[in-house]
Amino acid sequence: MLKNPVNISECSYALKANQTDATNLATTWSKYTDMCLFIFTFITTFYVGSWSDRLGRKLPMLIPPIGTVIAACINAVLSYFIRIHMAYFFISSFISGVTFGTVGIIATTYGYISDFTLEQSRTKRIIILESMIFIGGTVGIKTAGLFLKHVHYEWELNNFVMLFIFEAIISAGIAIYIIFRIPSYSSDSQSLYGPLFWSSLFSLRHVGDSLKTVFRFREEGKRAKIILMLIALSLTYMGSVVQLTLSYYFLRTINWNFDEYTNFHSIQFAVEGLALICIYPLLHRFPRVPDHCIGMLGLFSRFTGLVVFGLSALSTNHDYMVYSCIILYMFSEFPVPALRSILSKTVASDERGRIFAFTTVLQNICFLLGSFSLMTVFTETSFHGLSFEVAAGLQGIAFVIMLYLYLTRSTYITAYETIEHEDGSVSEICSVAASTGSVNS
Repeated sequence: MLKNPVNISECSYALKANQTDATNLATTWSKYTDMCLFIFTFITTFYVGSWSDRLGRKLPMLIPPIGTVIAACINAVLSYFIRIHMAYFFISSFISGVTFGTVGIIATTYGYISDFTLEQSRTKRIIILESMIFIGGTVGIKTAGLFLKHVHYEWELNNFVMLFIFEAIISAGIAIYIIFRIPSYSSDSQSLYGPLFWSSLFSLRHVGDSLKTVFRFREEGKRAKIILMLIALSLTYMGSVVQLTLSYYFLRTINWNFDEYTNFHSIQFAVEGLALICIYPLLHRFPRVPDHCIGMLGLFSRFTGLVVFGLSALSTNHDYMVYSCIILYMFSEFPVPALRSILSKTVASDERGRIFAFTTVLQNICFLLGSFSLMTVFTETSFHGLSFEVAAGLQGIAFVIMLYLYLTRSTYITAYETIEHEDGSVSEICSVAASTGSVNS
């Protein structure tokens, strides 16, 4: 039996039975909290993208860090009363969901970058933005590991309380930075909508606008390609689910402790982040490798990494196999920025907030479905690595989709013409023609 069935954090891992029961109970509560977060984030997602397209990016960008401050404070209070039931953590999941969470950050920041950059340099900016996630992930997971390396429950302010207080302080700093350092900006397309009144702020029209962005008719078969890109993103996200959600529980089954896990995960995040910020731009700039091919490289990296990671449970040298995945995973984060870059160049400027928000709807759906399905595979089968092999197969399907998009891509040739008017003034106009076989579209 568990020594403390009320609070999973005080369970003993000394016995194999305790370790198995604790892991299964933790995965069960992860399913429930993920579902709560998904439901409320799913509802607000359709609004944040539309709001950012109509109100500008700054105000919606400010809401997620404020929500994180509130949620972190709630978690700190719950952690202070360490023996409280786990169900109370649904409160913080609700707060994170209604304040947009990562959905708001992605929809507004990626939309902001897309508004301010030219198409030629947008991929590079999106790569930098994406790499910040991994720099933050590396520092964040290592910081959490330092806080929780030696947990002292007898302290009045235990390690969990201090960790959540630290999170609240960081999020408050982000909110202050946005208020005072991020300039307000309204594009020409935003001004066409006119003012958005309180009565229409929560109108269902925002939901319809978000869905139209994906499914409305577009010339040259762009609608079908957008849908295929979103399918490829969904399959890629399923791979991320198994990496982020199940890696720790998987490593527990081969007797790794939390400190070993944070060391491995922080190194993995650092390597992926460095590859994203250093290698991706070089491939994109000098050999002019198209986003499609870079995405395929990343999907192949994910496939091989997930296969080896899952099979490590069957090996006596599982530690070496796990650490070899750091190299195999190196390019695994290339597909997401590649697909986001292609999407930003496919939709209109006043649709970018909605399309980026929709991608995070898919991300949340995948994390919810992946958490349930892949965790079920993980807990109900004797071979715990099977969930990683299933995710690897999904990356293979995404690879085929990316290959198809590459083979059917279009090149856009811009022709400039200088016109001299009767009054002596000169203006320049351009026309765009499409043909098959882009180098970098």
